[in-house]
Amino acid sequence: MSTPGPEKRARAPRSRAAEPSQPLGSLSQSGSRAGFRVESCGECGGQALTRLRMTLGDGLPVLFVSCHDCEGKAWFRADDDGSELTREDVIARSGKRDRKG
Repeated sequence: MSTPGPEKRARAPRSRAAEPSQPLGSLSQSGSRAGFRVESCGECGGQALTRLRMTLGDGLPVLFVSCHDCEGKAWFRADDDGSELTREDVIARSGKRDRKG
C-alpha cells in the first residue's frame, strides 16, 4: 500500500512583460541599416538578391549577397566602407578566435 503524497496543483501560466515588437526584415529587400547598399548583382546586373548580415569570427560585420538569377555570390564589409571581400578573406576571418588574451 502506498501512502498518499501531496496533491499536485495546476499552476497558472506566468505572464510575461510584453516586449516591443521589432521588424523581422527581409532577405530579398535591401535594408537601410548599413551605410551602403547592394542593389544589383555585380556579375549579371540582376536585382533579385538575397542579403544576409552576419559577423565573422574576428568581429567584422559583413553582408553576404547572393543573386537569384546567376547564383553569383559576394561578401561586403557591412560598415560605411562597403568594400568587397574575397572568399579567402572571409574564410581567414571566419575561424573562432581565442578571446583569453
